[in-house]
Amino acid sequence: MPEQTWFLFDLGNTVIKLAYERVLESLCKNSSVRRDEMVELWEAAGGYRDLECGAVTFSEFHDFLASRAGYRGSVDDLHAIWSDFFDGPMPGIEEVLDRVRRLYRVGFLSNSNEVHAELIPNRFAGLFEKGDRFIFSHRFHVAKPDPDMFHRALEVIGALPQHAVFVDDLLENVLAARGVGMRAFHYRDSPTLLHELEEEKLLPRKQ
Repeated sequence: MPEQTWFLFDLGNTVIKLAYERVLESLCKNSSVRRDEMVELWEAAGGYRDLECGAVTFSEFHDFLASRAGYRGSVDDLHAIWSDFFDGPMPGIEEVLDRVRRLYRVGFLSNSNEVHAELIPNRFAGLFEKGDRFIFSHRFHVAKPDPDMFHRALEVIGALPQHAVFVDDLLENVLAARGVGMRAFHYRDSPTLLHELEEEKLLPRKQ
């Protein structure tokens, strides 16, 4: 019997498909910069990464885009665009979650922000169950792949690193989780993940 008792899943492009390019296009239509410039700005101080770390509020992020990207929309306009960041569940993820839940408790560890943290559990309620735990980066003022994000997540679920499995589509986050002692898997697609979990004897083979 595996010693693990928890599975922690990333959300974006692991459980729910991100519409990254659509959001960029919508922002650029009402801004004075083009796509590549917008991407660079997101990485700058006060931008998207700081939003994920809780270093700026969504309102401050709007002000940042207005001043640095010439964004002409209101906060409400930006909220509407930001709420259109998702294209539904990743193919096959429902089966993954169903099979994992038969043996383990489930949580979701995501680099996120105040808008998405409120939206995701409601819009995609069919993917989640009452006992699931959500660990959103902006609430802890740190984001993956910082090891502290994984330590904070383990505190939330009350588990030691060796008692948790982590799944993420970004390899840097997988390696960071392994670095703190968690078993971690690189999500490519749902069938591949299920095969790997069976091979590692974390899930029984499907009859």
